[in-house]
Amino acid sequence: MNNKGFTLIELVAIVLVVAAIFMVSFPSLLNLSKKDEERKYDSMVENLCLAGDTYIKNNEEDFKNMIIPNNKIEVEINELMAYGIVKYETKNPKTNKSVENDKLIYTVQSDKSLNCQYKES
Repeated sequence: MNNKGFTLIELVAIVLVVAAIFMVSFPSLLNLSKKDEERKYDSMVENLCLAGDTYIKNNEEDFKNMIIPNNKIEVEINELMAYGIVKYETKNPKTNKSVENDKLIYTVQSDKSLNCQYKES
């Protein structure tokens, strides 16, 4: 008689091999996901800081007296949204919450350049 198929032992061996491959690769997949989340977060912060820079430069008269070395300038992101340079649906990729109530804190350097820091509410 010509049997075509797998025995139970062969099927169990295949399932064990596939399970072992999955167990080895799963942590790597989680790590990739975390790295991707970090890249998205860093990109969001960079874009928000660029939007804040644009806002400060476009409203230079309002900030002129604040551009003093070691001074701190706070820009609320909801101001940037109202100004139209940040979308209302922008969300923090780490928390999946809106950035509307968050702030950008700029430190004025000695050369009058601005150092941006993102602060979650």
